[in-house]
Amino acid sequence: MNFPLRSWFLLPVLLALTGCKTTAEPDLTTPSSELRCHFDKAPFINPRIVQDLTTWISDTGDQVIGINIEAGQTSNRYFADTKSRTITGQNPFIYTETRTVELGETNIATFGYRLVGKTSSGIYVLETSDSGGGSGSFRSLMLVKLESDVGIKVEWEKGVVGLGKRRVVIKKLGEFALGDRWDAELRVVGDSIEVGGDRGMFAGTRQGGELSQAPKTRVLKVDLSK
Repeated sequence: MNFPLRSWFLLPVLLALTGCKTTAEPDLTTPSSELRCHFDKAPFINPRIVQDLTTWISDTGDQVIGINIEAGQTSNRYFADTKSRTITGQNPFIYTETRTVELGETNIATFGYRLVGKTSSGIYVLETSDSGGGSGSFRSLMLVKLESDVGIKVEWEKGVVGLGKRRVVIKKLGEFALGDRWDAELRVVGDSIEVGGDRGMFAGTRQGGELSQAPKTRVLKVDLSK
């Protein structure tokens, strides 16, 4: 049966009226055995995937906002020796290092993330740390969601491009800077993020950033309903 294009928008209603059932997508807002990788336990979500979602210091706004986790996890694009560091009372810090040699000197750039927590509405809050190898270590908070998605497949013999395999996409909602060598407590309580006052080496100065200049505890309510 052929439907005009606009009729496809009515297809779910027609299926319901005729007693047909659509296959519901499983809830993938929480990493599970289906995902096979996690923010807080091994096997860890590749830190290079999270890094590709970040905005360069030289840019503004969001450029990359979504990545297929499972396809990217072991891809050549995101190849990395993933390491983890235990932090007492917190989730582990997951990171990767890149070594380069220039003029006989070895430079080690590091990027990593730590799961701060998950809001009641299913948003993951990650603390990221980015160091190019110098003395700076730039901390940020990144908010992401995991969403179920379906790709495409091409059937050349039939001349059809149709739905393909189901996939899990990490979607970046946004990020904001904490500061250079920023150091403070972070917690997720319900739908709020508690950001402690900076106690790092630049606390009380402009060098670390706006939050370092006036260190105090702040509470951010995550409300994306509008």
